[in-house]
Amino acid sequence: MPDFSIADSLGNPTDISKINWTSASSLLNYAKSESLHLLVVPDFISRKDKPLTAAAPDPTTFHFSIQHDFQLGSATPEVDLTPNSTITLTVNATSGSNLFDGDAFHVPVKVPPQTGYVGLSLEGSLDLGVSGTSGDLTFGIDRNTGITIEYLKAFPVDRNEPTLGDATAEMLSSFVIPAGVADLDRLGVNDVCSVSGQGSLQVSGGVSVTTPVNPLASVNLPLGTGTLAIQGGAMAGLSVSFTISGSYQIRVLRLPGGAIQLSYLREAGTTLKTDLTASAGVSVDLGTTDLLAKLLGAFEKGGVDPSVLSSLSPDDVGDFTAAVKAGVDHSVAASIDLALSAQTDDQAAFQYEIRTELLNDDSRRAVERALKGDLTLITALEENAEGDGAIAPGIRLLNSVFSTARTKGATLKVNLLGIVNLISMTKLMNKCEFLFEPASGDLTIKETAQSEKIGAITDPVKKQDALRQALYYSVLATTTYVAGKAVTMPALACDATYFTLSRNTDKQTLAGYTNWFVVLSLMTPDERAGFVTHFDEGVPSRCAVRTHLDDTLCEALFFDEQGKVRPVSEYQEIGRQALKGLLDPANGDIDRMRYQLLDDSSKWTRAVQIGPSPALGDLLPLSTSDPQFNLVLADVTGDLAEISWWAAGMQKAGQAIEQMRTFLAGRDPSSLAGDPGFAQRRDGLQKLMLGVVASSKLRFHEPLGIVCLFRAAGSRGSSGEITAGSLVIQRVGVTDAAAGASR
Repeated sequence: MPDFSIADSLGNPTDISKINWTSASSLLNYAKSESLHLLVVPDFISRKDKPLTAAAPDPTTFHFSIQHDFQLGSATPEVDLTPNSTITLTVNATSGSNLFDGDAFHVPVKVPPQTGYVGLSLEGSLDLGVSGTSGDLTFGIDRNTGITIEYLKAFPVDRNEPTLGDATAEMLSSFVIPAGVADLDRLGVNDVCSVSGQGSLQVSGGVSVTTPVNPLASVNLPLGTGTLAIQGGAMAGLSVSFTISGSYQIRVLRLPGGAIQLSYLREAGTTLKTDLTASAGVSVDLGTTDLLAKLLGAFEKGGVDPSVLSSLSPDDVGDFTAAVKAGVDHSVAASIDLALSAQTDDQAAFQYEIRTELLNDDSRRAVERALKGDLTLITALEENAEGDGAIAPGIRLLNSVFSTARTKGATLKVNLLGIVNLISMTKLMNKCEFLFEPASGDLTIKETAQSEKIGAITDPVKKQDALRQALYYSVLATTTYVAGKAVTMPALACDATYFTLSRNTDKQTLAGYTNWFVVLSLMTPDERAGFVTHFDEGVPSRCAVRTHLDDTLCEALFFDEQGKVRPVSEYQEIGRQALKGLLDPANGDIDRMRYQLLDDSSKWTRAVQIGPSPALGDLLPLSTSDPQFNLVLADVTGDLAEISWWAAGMQKAGQAIEQMRTFLAGRDPSSLAGDPGFAQRRDGLQKLMLGVVASSKLRFHEPLGIVCLFRAAGSRGSSGEITAGSLVIQRVGVTDAAAGASR
């Protein structure tokens, strides 16, 4: 049997050195060293013979040290304690106080009446080639990182109150490390044990992913005939596995009724995050069309013609399925991240009540695995939760971010680019590409019959810019066709989306993201200042903002309240105010001068008269010899070109829509499928939009296009998401006309 002793700082044995070391102590069960020699401070020696309440009238800590290296483990050593390790003895006999007050893991445990605690915390390292769930004492914690093991034993202090020395000896004799169900059974009532460190928790289970569709027109394709009947749906019966990483604690408490409370807590001030790089995500065979069938079957009544899926080449099946899988993985991870970010410091990420005497083989295995950081079996059981939270014999669910995320649901937005032209999913699938875009989290199914392929989104700038452009121009065409009644759609709504990402985010980047939220009425300026001030720089980030355009808002884009086509000057003013809102004059001299030109009404009027040309230089507060003159001139020329193009294009579209409506005179477009006059006007709308897009001056380095659409439609229907490290923001703006008009 290994040798254990407690001595004073001079190495002299104390009278509590004869501890009753039995198999009840995890220090004995998992010891891989021959000796554990603790050295105690003089203050402890002076109090050891006093009753607990006298020795520690207030919560007190004593710092111990280890004389020689000591190792704990199962088959091989896993936890290494050295003379440099921090060893802390805690004494708390203050009824109602929090055992973990001031601890990095804030979820409280109150000291019960007539109860005192003596506990020992061991801070060591998890090394020697062991990590994850491979050993008994790893708990999912990363290899070669710190690990803290703590045990707090409860003692009565009303009668038979022990001395500090006796309580310390008994605590060490029964020290519990929560490595298995057998260890949990050794806990006395109100005893607490925990393990903390930086690592990863594995979770898995069934999910359902809703798939709202964004039906869009391709500018390059002529309009087809028929009624578009596309709907959003859900992909059910999916099984996913994810890794959640960060600083966490596995804490176990024996409740007065005998049950065990098993909790997984995050460190205060940090956020656990899903780790896509270390996660399997949705379970799928990339060589089959099962996942594609689940997705496509939800969009069109009767589903996609099976022959379309069977005719896909193996390469297409692999590419398409990989894109859908990436989208599903992203949507589920985003829903879990949102649930994690919404937690406060005093909430558990996962929490279960365990009655070990009721466990069967399967539920015992789930608990054993969970204690090692592998929650896949226990979270998979959460779908079975009954009214009282029971999920398996001996296990009751108390709280789970996975269940919270599953209840709120994961959403995969799907852009069907070209469906308005082709009418059916079968036709779209005949020649298309699947693209998953990580900044927005959207999946795009894009026709390639007469338009350029974009290909996989791998270039963070060029490819994303190409997709941003394709989607925006498609929204312009779609809103024109909807307002012009050029296609038959029972109820069509589409989204304009702008998205971007950064691998190394600074405060200026986050200031830009949050300013987009302010301009789109998703955040107040005061809120924005708070987010930017308390943001940690250097983390990856992504942002997506959207404006939703239904039938009513599509009408508002082109016609005023009297039903008249809006003039160019009104669109120019909308563009001016939109760009002014996006610019930050404090961002530098160039942005300040761009802003000043937009803000000065007389200069702006003169700029519009001049047009986007070098003559705009006369309006700049710089001499032509100034080094910044050409830079500022290029930017203000581009600003005016963007706004002028957008205003002219919207006004032309409005005029063409008015002509179509005059022709229809209230008739149902579906009754005019063979009418040559109707076909001519439909073709005219399509060619007009092709010309508008061909002359585009938008630069797409900021969301000017969708902000213009948002303002023109009445400043309602916006939404947005920002993820930057532990910061997760999701907002949805007002959608009704009355609220939008009141802004």
